[in-house]
Amino acid sequence: MFATAFIAKQIKKLGSSLYVYPGGTIAPLLHECKRAGIEFIVPKTEQGAGYMAIADALHQSAPAFVAVTSGPGATNLITCLADAWYDSIPLVVFTGQVGTADLSRSQFLRQRGFQEVPILKMVGPITKRCFQPADGNELGKVVREAISLACDGRPGPVLIDLPMNVQLEKIAPELLDAFEPLLLSSGGPSVSPDGQIFPVQEVFSLLMAAERPVVLVGGGCRGKEALVRELVGRGGIPLLSSIRGIGVLPTDHPLNVGWVGHTGFPWANKTLLDADCVLVLGNRLDIRQTGSELAHFSQKKVIHVDIDEAELGSGRIEPAMKIYADSGEFLRQLIMLELNSLPDWAVWKEAINGYKRVMSLGDHGTAPGVPPDKLLLHVDALTRDKRSAVITGVGSHQQWVMRYLSFDTPDKQLYTSAGHGTMGFALPIALGVKRIDPQRLVIAVDGDGSFQMNIQELSLIKELGLNVKILLMNNSRLGIVSQFQQITFNDDPTTGDFKSPDFCAIASAYGVVARHMENFDEDLVRDWLDEEGASLLHVRVQKDAPVSPMLLGGQALDQMWNAG
Repeated sequence: MFATAFIAKQIKKLGSSLYVYPGGTIAPLLHECKRAGIEFIVPKTEQGAGYMAIADALHQSAPAFVAVTSGPGATNLITCLADAWYDSIPLVVFTGQVGTADLSRSQFLRQRGFQEVPILKMVGPITKRCFQPADGNELGKVVREAISLACDGRPGPVLIDLPMNVQLEKIAPELLDAFEPLLLSSGGPSVSPDGQIFPVQEVFSLLMAAERPVVLVGGGCRGKEALVRELVGRGGIPLLSSIRGIGVLPTDHPLNVGWVGHTGFPWANKTLLDADCVLVLGNRLDIRQTGSELAHFSQKKVIHVDIDEAELGSGRIEPAMKIYADSGEFLRQLIMLELNSLPDWAVWKEAINGYKRVMSLGDHGTAPGVPPDKLLLHVDALTRDKRSAVITGVGSHQQWVMRYLSFDTPDKQLYTSAGHGTMGFALPIALGVKRIDPQRLVIAVDGDGSFQMNIQELSLIKELGLNVKILLMNNSRLGIVSQFQQITFNDDPTTGDFKSPDFCAIASAYGVVARHMENFDEDLVRDWLDEEGASLLHVRVQKDAPVSPMLLGGQALDQMWNAG
């Protein structure tokens, strides 16, 4: 047997599948995985494989495994690695590579073998670590370390580059028998990663003294929803979220103010602006959340809890009380205190309700077609009581989904490319979620530009029997980029008149039932959702429907640009 049997045994022990796009230099690994009885999922591109694996990892909170060949196979996967890196998703990626004899040639050669690329140098900054084992024994050790790294601390992708001769190295059966695959452990430390006890009493005192406190949650609170809800419920503290924190508290919870930032709710941005104490949990306080004008933060008590030391050490918000901790472990200790003794902040909550009453969204256009807000509110009404997942691409439709659909993780879950903002995300992620959780209603909401990035993955719907629902919002423009160009340059070259194919014909060719909506029709939306198999609803949305309001560079949180 080959040395890649170490990999196969590890994947098998975890009960995982292997997402793969095949090629010559990854073939030995596939041979051993087949011998071990591992399930292969074979999308139509390397990016499709990467995104289906990301869906698997997100849904199961465990590492997923991807294998691609060398050269263009590896480079085609780089975008997926970036998504996993920026959104903290545990992936273990295997790339094929030329043999070690070729790799030992001069570093100054452009290429040291057919389809050789220096993938370790290319992806080093967007992975937790890259490995290139020199022999079979090292490979066995590397596999265990890679899985541990992918899950430890802030999760993320790890890459193992597999030289061809290392994959083909023969190992004795007793070596494989002695190999102990890594088992993922649950639970976490009761102290911070640097061994310090969390200063929960000090945080509690800051909340007691606050007049206008908020909790701001991010992706680091995914999987810790129950703890966040106990803090908010018992403490009565209003909650804000980043995009990745949407659903940590149900959208319709009376203390959920909404999500903040570039295209967040204006009343949520105003709340963040006026707060005097902000407890930040698992959120990196990116510029898209806070805006570029930060002077007002110096007048607040900011408590920043994060598992990533780099985020704390180079934070944009100063001064801040920085706590190096997993948000879940920090919350477990904080909620052990007498949260019921906190003030009720009635005046502050009424002020927030006042913001909501006077502020509004302006995503309704005047051109012919379907208003995006009206469409999505109706979809939300039809799916509100269903166990569902909504996956978006990137563009105007992404922002509209987050504004008009309700979420309640894990029953109603949002999947979107937040940190990297990748078009083409929706379809392969939706397929991955549906494969892992076939009883869940899975809706991919995409735009005409984003959908065409990975449209070929429609072929997997029939191949794997995946009953997904696709809502394609076509405004014949790359809407959010077009809007930015119009605001900034009063023109939108290359984005304002985007040409599209006959999407319904393409979907039908792949065996997907397709419908077209020119004007809003409630029955058509219901028919699309009630279709027995996979279905696509192609909607001609208003070409001039904006994403409004929007926070632009140089604007304070309460000064969002408004299309009206």
